[in-house]
Amino acid sequence: MAITLLDNVLSPVPHSLTANKGIFSAAALAKESLAKRLDTLDGKTIYLVDIGYGGSYKFMQALERWFQRNMPSVNVVRRRKPGSAFMDDSQELWEEIKAKGHAAVIGVAG
Repeated sequence: MAITLLDNVLSPVPHSLTANKGIFSAAALAKESLAKRLDTLDGKTIYLVDIGYGGSYKFMQALERWFQRNMPSVNVVRRRKPGSAFMDDSQELWEEIKAKGHAAVIGVAG
């Protein structure tokens, strides 16, 4: 079975993703909702997670400084994700965030 990929820069109208089902198609994933938005960040603990991608360390430092200047009532915890930017080595960090944090910013920079 041949798969035809068509690019059309003159017409940015999206094409149906189901029209080209072929050998690369996968089963549909179950829909999950996003976490509910917090009413306020005052007094909350926010984790800033550096995933190890180029520049993410500096980005998270800048974000931490922003919170210190603009929202000093927010407790900011900056952590480096173990492993590489594309793979985890353990679940410990995610369990810590679930247990002690109210929200997390998982950042990429570049």
